[in-house]
Amino acid sequence: MKLLFFFIFLSLPIYYLGAQTIEMNKRFENDSVYLDYINPFYAPIEIKITALDSTKNYIRTKSGALLKHRDTLFSAVVIPSSKVADTSSISSKKYIAFKGSFGDPNSIIDQDYKYTLPYPKGKRYKIIQSFGGKFSHNQPHSRYAIDFGTKIGDTITAVRDGIVFFVKEDSDEYCKTRKCVDKGNKVYILHKDGTMAHYVHLNLNGALVDVGDEVKVGEPIAISGMTGFTTIPHLHLVLYKSNGISIPFYFKNQKTKKLKPGKYYTRKK
Repeated sequence: MKLLFFFIFLSLPIYYLGAQTIEMNKRFENDSVYLDYINPFYAPIEIKITALDSTKNYIRTKSGALLKHRDTLFSAVVIPSSKVADTSSISSKKYIAFKGSFGDPNSIIDQDYKYTLPYPKGKRYKIIQSFGGKFSHNQPHSRYAIDFGTKIGDTITAVRDGIVFFVKEDSDEYCKTRKCVDKGNKVYILHKDGTMAHYVHLNLNGALVDVGDEVKVGEPIAISGMTGFTTIPHLHLVLYKSNGISIPFYFKNQKTKKLKPGKYYTRKK
């Protein structure tokens, strides 16, 4: 049996990664090509696979699965070798529609957890936009986001213990339209209850952590910047549950649950 290993591009929802990779193993058995999908990320991925109308009469697929770190969905797609023009280079998008999103839908979220403000103790910042902000916090994936008025070069800290599962820090681009949404540098951290914190608009080469790092609350993780879809420097912080749905979250030592736009908040502890 011949084994090959490579990557496919995974079109995850825009509020996750844009275009990112999931590992794929290609096997040849019984005059067919078998594709196995492997999750290389530290966060679970829920995937769904659908045969295209043009291929559904001859390929076999598994409808989907929840893959944890390094889990494999074996024989996710089976294609007759006679239907593959070049078996050395297979583009799965010619045969299937592939969708994926981070998070485990079976996770039980700790709704009582109080987070720590995302900057060093003693620092204070103005809230630019809070939950339900009209400019850009008005969709399911952004409704419960908060924009802190950090400046380029300021230190960003972890709001909760977790493991880093994605880092992007290669961009120095920004613009005032959504065409730059994929240009934002970011760090994503998975928490023990399955929630995921996204820290966005970081500086070029501004990550202070690597994928796989375990971080503690209050630990420096990044340098604030001005990248992606933005009009001013700031930190965009949002928490997700599975399927890219933003969720409300609250901070320690605050008199009101929701941070109010225009007000300054100091991290005391």
